[in-house]
Amino acid sequence: MAVRIRLKRLGRKNLAFYRICAFDSRTRRDGRAIEELGYYDPHVEEEEGKYVINKERAEYWLSVGAQPTSTCKDILLKTGVEVPGCSKKVKAVLTPEELQARRKAKEEKLRKREEAQVRKAIVQPKKLSKAELRAAKRAGG
Repeated sequence: MAVRIRLKRLGRKNLAFYRICAFDSRTRRDGRAIEELGYYDPHVEEEEGKYVINKERAEYWLSVGAQPTSTCKDILLKTGVEVPGCSKKVKAVLTPEELQARRKAKEEKLRKREEAQVRKAIVQPKKLSKAELRAAKRAGG
């Protein structure tokens, strides 16, 4: 039996979350899992809360030959589980300082974008519709 570690979709429309499970490779996407190893919630803001994995069980399944999907492989690497045969190293969850630096950079980018929109509004006058142009012409403008 070929075992795969893959995601099982749960939740409602447009608000999905996923369980990370060990499946027989022939099982359908949301079918019965052999074992649930953790979960992934893409809607959580903090990086620490997005991924929760039972590392011990994940390492066991990888040691007996379970093959993770590409998405699960990335999640496993982010949580610190070593995936056999994977050469890329992904940095673990960001430190609080790095998160704060990212937030600050994002806020700065948004502030610059807003300033640019204000400058653009000042430089370019509003385009008038045909009806507004006719009304201005009648008024003598």
